[in-house]
Amino acid sequence: MSAAEKAQVGEPAGAEVVADEGLRWQDFTHARFYWTPDTGVTVVRGMIYLGFLERGGHDELGVPITDELASSGGGRYSDFLTRDGVIHSAIYWSTRTGAHLVVGPILEHFRELGEDARFGYPATDTRLTPDAFGAYNHFLTPDAQHENASIYWTQPSGANAVRGAIRDKWAATGWERGPLGYPVTDELSTPDGVGRYNQFNGDGRFPAGIVWSPRTGAHSVQGVIAQRYLELSGPAGVLGYPTTDELGTPDGRGRYNHFTGTGGASVYWTPQTGAHEVYGGIRARWSQLGWERSYLGYPVTGEHDIPQGRASEFENGYVEWHRDTGAVVDFPKN
Repeated sequence: MSAAEKAQVGEPAGAEVVADEGLRWQDFTHARFYWTPDTGVTVVRGMIYLGFLERGGHDELGVPITDELASSGGGRYSDFLTRDGVIHSAIYWSTRTGAHLVVGPILEHFRELGEDARFGYPATDTRLTPDAFGAYNHFLTPDAQHENASIYWTQPSGANAVRGAIRDKWAATGWERGPLGYPVTDELSTPDGVGRYNQFNGDGRFPAGIVWSPRTGAHSVQGVIAQRYLELSGPAGVLGYPTTDELGTPDGRGRYNHFTGTGGASVYWTPQTGAHEVYGGIRARWSQLGWERSYLGYPVTGEHDIPQGRASEFENGYVEWHRDTGAVVDFPKN
């Protein structure tokens, strides 16, 4: 051991402890050395050593299976494995965040995402969610001043990462306790390469998601409206990117999202009519008449072909776009 290494571990602070034939350790001023038949001699030291002791030492985390190593983003870490070989964890340390524990599938996914060089520094230990259905860590990305990324894990969906503006929107809806539920994908790129999105498990019956683009920001889509949005190819389809979260209609009867689709687009839902899209000139005419408060009421079909052009049917009437003249006309049902 070099003089520098000796300075980092300090002087012996006690005799070697023989726990059993498979475990020995010895404390030093700033470190603890371990020996097992499987790992040989390993050392945990410095701030990671203090964090290790605070979290129950080898009784809780198991023995170190690596010495302290440099992480990809300039921090330090040590890996641990419980003596039954079941739980793999690591304590990561950085000057910005201190020492934090990352456990199991969240640790594996953190490393798949590029560790602290690309995803960020752990800013919390791995914790159970309030409903005890999942677990999570929050992270601080390299260029951020506050926590702005997370990895959430559940048994059904595995570990998935949420970050940036999408994470902020999810937090505003109540995290996993809100209507969106848990993430079931990492943040992914939209087909056009412009935006980003995460999918969530919603209420367990219908999907949910948050979609972001530089022009629209991050907005949530959920339930039957989200299902219809996906059926219409999401951001790559006729609706484009959401420009609102799901909102309640003024009459309290329905729900809707607005979208960027050409000429403007929306999906409106009520329990009686289901979820239907309205866009372009037909939507513009419906808007001029007063939306769902007009004599037309709510849409009961999506826009579809007719011999003259395109049409949407509403509870109490129709709006048609005529191809030959470009006219948009509305009329009541007989």
